[in-house]
Amino acid sequence: MEAFACMYKKIKKGSKCTMGTYVTLKSKTKLGCDICDKCCVNRGDIKITPVNILEISRFMQLSLHEFVEIYTEKIKEQPLELVIKARGERNRCIMNDGVTSRCTIHPVRPMQCATFPLVPVDLKKDLFYKQDTCVCTNQPETKVIDWLDGKKGIYIKYKKIYMEWVNFIEGIQRVWDRIPAKYQEEIFNLVYYNYKSDDEDIEKCVLKNINKAKRIVYKLKP
Repeated sequence: MEAFACMYKKIKKGSKCTMGTYVTLKSKTKLGCDICDKCCVNRGDIKITPVNILEISRFMQLSLHEFVEIYTEKIKEQPLELVIKARGERNRCIMNDGVTSRCTIHPVRPMQCATFPLVPVDLKKDLFYKQDTCVCTNQPETKVIDWLDGKKGIYIKYKKIYMEWVNFIEGIQRVWDRIPAKYQEEIFNLVYYNYKSDDEDIEKCVLKNINKAKRIVYKLKP
């Protein structure tokens, strides 16, 4: 409970919590990776967005339907959300190579993986909570922005559409149970599948479908 209590206090740059530290893009903190598998086991909770589905399916040369059906599963308690599957006794992320411990989709990995061990707390202010859960032994002082691969990295590149997706999900989940089943299916197909293989501006296409889904919900007034 202490970690959660600390999350809701007024936060100052570099402020300490028993289980971690708050940092911004300009902060320097100890970060590193030994390419172990500790952050890729006990998973089954890595959420993905339509942006991820588009990028990963293209990276793996799969159709959208193939990727979703083979590599993801729905979260019963959180409607309209998908997670990457885990496998085996250790619940290893299905995208992690069990021999090399390397991520097989690293260039297009989900936001949750791209920021680890940093957890976005306030996306507008680029505020992160650094978890003290990483067991990496080689953690030099590193600028947060460099850890996130700078302005061309996944976080900066897709932060805006990620915020739009989170806001959309939070809003629609509050009324999901009051939306008729046929419209639930229509919304799911719209936000996850209604794309062309040659769509270049992924962010624009995803935002367009999010807005279409919002209009469906607005007309239903659930």
